[in-house]
Amino acid sequence: MAKNGKGKKLTVYFSHATMMDMVYSALGLFIDDIPLRSDFRNSERKWRSSKTSCFAANLIATLNSGCPYKYFGSKSSYDSIRGDIRDSILKLKGCKPISIWGLFRHGKRYPSMNFGRKMEDALAIRDYIISSYEKGHSSLCAQDIEDLRNWSIDEKIFSNYNHLTPEGYEELLGIGKRFKEALPALLENLEKDSYIFRPAFGIWIENSAKAFVKGLKSRNVHIDNALSESDVMAPYLTCGKYQMDVLRNPNVFAEAEKYKANPDYLSAKDRIQRRSGIDYILTDTNITALYDLCRHTWSGIKNKLSPWCALFTKDDLQVLEYIDDLKAYYKSGYGSPKSEVFGHIPLTDLLNNFRRTKDGGKKKITAYFTHATMLEMVYTALDLFKDSKPLSSANRERERKWRTSFMAACAVNLVAVLNRCVDNEVSDYNVVFYLNEEPIRSICADGICTWKEFEDKLSPFLNTTIDFCEFKSEPY
Repeated sequence: MAKNGKGKKLTVYFSHATMMDMVYSALGLFIDDIPLRSDFRNSERKWRSSKTSCFAANLIATLNSGCPYKYFGSKSSYDSIRGDIRDSILKLKGCKPISIWGLFRHGKRYPSMNFGRKMEDALAIRDYIISSYEKGHSSLCAQDIEDLRNWSIDEKIFSNYNHLTPEGYEELLGIGKRFKEALPALLENLEKDSYIFRPAFGIWIENSAKAFVKGLKSRNVHIDNALSESDVMAPYLTCGKYQMDVLRNPNVFAEAEKYKANPDYLSAKDRIQRRSGIDYILTDTNITALYDLCRHTWSGIKNKLSPWCALFTKDDLQVLEYIDDLKAYYKSGYGSPKSEVFGHIPLTDLLNNFRRTKDGGKKKITAYFTHATMLEMVYTALDLFKDSKPLSSANRERERKWRTSFMAACAVNLVAVLNRCVDNEVSDYNVVFYLNEEPIRSICADGICTWKEFEDKLSPFLNTTIDFCEFKSEPY
């Protein structure tokens, strides 16, 4: 009953030691391998009344709601999946960092107009849910209903479309602060020509760059203007052929749509319907809008749950998360042939930057701010998060590597650190890759690439072209 929101908050019984002993027996507690006997005292026995049946002995059971599921695909909070570069940075004997290069996704933003309007339309469902509960039709808990009833909307969700949220700003600000603390000598006193901070096109991305730079606490630092062609950070955005064949092609999302006919999804949809208790059939559009209300109004930084998430079980959220994974896989991952090619372009920039630094250049930090799509393309070029079989609508592989919650969450970042190592006055160099402030150990042994390994990995990308684009299109 308590599980359904109708039970007692506290139930206490007072009894005898005999009753306690019987309950222990029923639960299989304190059971010895052989029965206690008069002719042998086992000094290591489990059944000891001094401990199990002393005065005021008690047995208490608590019902917990469990840890909330916090993985919402590309809308996951950065704090839910990040490491901490201050703790994880590899400190190598005889080596010091001389340059870092990073690709950063923008922080949490408000939804686009298209999704925002559908979310706004779905707000009316709240009244139906509350009414259904009052009629005894909903399986939500009393507290869930109270939270939903008391919830107030942040009106900016439906007016500041695509803008960076305060939480998104804090995500990038925090990353900048932690990198400054982890690499104080390198990132102190950034002078002209020792850095590049450049955002891709979009106000939410530009403000993400500003937040990161503020976190570094360096004065008089200039942030480059976004280029309309989004050269290194998002070359696919102005690629006409890619826009036509992928971004504006509904067939790219065929697997995600087919998954909605899978028993996995249909079961989740049925559970959501029954939990809500409303007397009309929820559409797939309704389900998506309710899911978006859950993940857009959930705060990872404040660890504040959204009452809309009570409509979903953990299984439901995992099913909806998989839809995000399918979309990304076929739009900007291994399911799209051009993804790897686009991923080569930022990696070529990385190689060239570190080559110049190795040859005496003064660039301490190069940071580009972009979209999840670009990071997914780079992962593809590096063979990261690659499953043995393509993702499919027919089967949701629970142990899959390709999970947008971890690789395309808000503010995710891929960073490479170039180290100079000196031994007997001879310099050598190595590179360490980090993903979300944790070392990536799959690219090179122990996560440390020798200079040769680094060059061998990236130099094949140097001659990459995107001539297949045929014509340029507008970024959005």
